[in-house]
Amino acid sequence: MRNPLESSGHWRASLHAGDGWNTLREPRGPYASASLLEWGSITKGLVGTTAWLTLEVERPVVHYLPGVPDAEMTVADLVHHTSGLPRLPAAIRDSLFRDPYRKAVGVSLELAAAVPVAPRGRFVYSNLGYALLGAVLDAVHGDWFAAVRQQVLEPAGVSTAALVPALSERVVPRLFGRPIKPWVLGESSFAAAGGVWSTFDDLCRYADWALEPGAGPARTVSWQREGASTWINGEVRAAGAVIANAAGVTAAVHTLAKAPHAADTIATALIEQEARR
Repeated sequence: MRNPLESSGHWRASLHAGDGWNTLREPRGPYASASLLEWGSITKGLVGTTAWLTLEVERPVVHYLPGVPDAEMTVADLVHHTSGLPRLPAAIRDSLFRDPYRKAVGVSLELAAAVPVAPRGRFVYSNLGYALLGAVLDAVHGDWFAAVRQQVLEPAGVSTAALVPALSERVVPRLFGRPIKPWVLGESSFAAAGGVWSTFDDLCRYADWALEPGAGPARTVSWQREGASTWINGEVRAAGAVIANAAGVTAAVHTLAKAPHAADTIATALIEQEARR
């Protein structure tokens, strides 16, 4: 991608290069008619930090949830995706046309389904693991999202975060003139794996808080790292989002109805472009 700003379709982007956020893509289309957009798996950043700050992370999960089959997996394993749990339990299957989380609405997470498929210690990205982490926080705090609000959202100045926003507030793309229905993640027992919505500005506020110079590692404990690059991203049915930091530059990008990882591609190009200046 030569010039990331020439990428077609609906997307938003802002860049932080030491002097505050610079808006590179103004809200237009669906972004101009509603205010709240999906974070997808960026939600895991909130949940991982809350777990790291409030739980004994080296304790086995079974200490908090006696119904978990594996007696050895720890809270830290869930945070780092090293529990060996699959991405989703066998009863939930990905589909381009059906919502995989519909069956998980209004029911508790099935702890007996938390059976590892890989050796403990091996990285296996797991939405099931983060759903289980949400259940641990529920057991300790009564409500995982209330704990997230207290530990992360309020300190970060994020005030618009929600799991089930009003339909009129949701930024969603359209297909043949009709809105593409988002997954019901926020209403399901997998909400802690990817159910948060907020304004784009609040997504940037979370980025500022998590990447604040001198902040402890707990704030980015669920983020990914490669060399000097740090990022966290999310993909849901028809939206993608990423916060990426490298070379002293942070990019926040959100996309609608684009190819998988389009947000990551745009963010990378923006950071590289800024670093060359």
